[in-house]
Amino acid sequence: MSNPKLSDFNFDLEAIRRYEIDLKNGVLRADGAADHKRMMEAIDRLGMIDRDDRPLRSASVQSGKSEPLTSAVDKWLANCSGKNGARTVDTKVYHIKDFLALSFPLVESVERWLAEHEKVEFNKNKGLRRLEENKASGRHSSADIEVNAISKQTLVEYKDALLAIPQTPKTIDNKLNSLHDFFKYIIGHGLHTALEVNSVEGMLIQTKTSRKKSTKSYQPFTEEALATLFEPEAYLAAMDAPDLFWGPLLGIHTGMRIGEATQIRCVDVHKAPRTGLHYIHVYKSKTPGGIRNVPISDALIELGFLDYVEECRAAGAERLFPHRLLINHSYSKELSAAMLEHQRARRIKAPQTSFHSFRVNVITQMHDNDANAAKVMKIVGHDDGEGHAVHWGYVRELPKLKPIVDELVWPIDLQALRYDGRFAAFVTDRNNWAADKDAAP
Repeated sequence: MSNPKLSDFNFDLEAIRRYEIDLKNGVLRADGAADHKRMMEAIDRLGMIDRDDRPLRSASVQSGKSEPLTSAVDKWLANCSGKNGARTVDTKVYHIKDFLALSFPLVESVERWLAEHEKVEFNKNKGLRRLEENKASGRHSSADIEVNAISKQTLVEYKDALLAIPQTPKTIDNKLNSLHDFFKYIIGHGLHTALEVNSVEGMLIQTKTSRKKSTKSYQPFTEEALATLFEPEAYLAAMDAPDLFWGPLLGIHTGMRIGEATQIRCVDVHKAPRTGLHYIHVYKSKTPGGIRNVPISDALIELGFLDYVEECRAAGAERLFPHRLLINHSYSKELSAAMLEHQRARRIKAPQTSFHSFRVNVITQMHDNDANAAKVMKIVGHDDGEGHAVHWGYVRELPKLKPIVDELVWPIDLQALRYDGRFAAFVTDRNNWAADKDAAP
């Protein structure tokens, strides 16, 4: 018998198409119990349904009422405060303000939120007055806006605006990363009812590899630059305030970060009971590994650092630099500006050099001196290169750590820079003390 052809069979199409499966539109039809059973068996054989074949959500679900935008922002920032550090939260606040101001400048609720979240009272009042003027003149396009109104196109237009300013790829990506976190939150918490996928996906400019390559690390000061920076006559003339004078000297003799050096309280300067060694307790730092005890070197003692500490204690000051305001979680703003100005004046400003370069100098010289790597990390507050924090540097370890800081040698005339009590009257006068609160940058 020859092979049968399709035409040899008598198909009754109406009889054999007993059940219907239309996954896309969510239709399942069967003709009788037997066909329903076969239909269920067929679905079992299909297994997991691809996303593209899943039933479409109804229009009512897609267009459901969502959270007001400013309310969603407040909830997101409150959530950030529970998981991020204060500086990271401040950065996210700055980024979301930038997005709102560029994307929704004429939405009344957004303009009000931006004005009310100004740190400076003057700017806040100015923003609220402008809001009332816009409201009275009918300039607002709408009174409020929901998060569902933020589409992919909104984000693309925001990114285009940043590119047109222009801003660097790294800056733009930082802002988009904050928005990615915002969208992750509002989608995950059901505040955005029209999205299942984060709209910021695929919008970053840099890959992880290119971002790493474009990030420039801090460079150490050269020996010549250090000698020029700390030249006594010029240094004393330029660095004419307690933090300006002591900050760089602390940095080059301890490896402290600028925020760590400028936050020191009188209670943070200790004398170990058994050994008599003096040390500074770094109570707050950029990383967990930064919480540590740093031995005070003989060079700092020779410079008169402990004498200055005693002057602050006698004056009743809580901090070594009571005249500085806490600005954006740091007391370092004035020192940072003074360092930049002094470098430029001395013609030693090079790319990637700043106060942080002292830290690079310290770590580099310690390693050049063949210091034990673990001990170096305890002094400077670092991790071990594998993501593990190495912190504190217990008081009992100070005798092993102090020789390492004492071996640091710099082209600095210690005798010419020795503290002579020049800031005693300034520190004693409480009219010079700043309020311990946040202020405008």
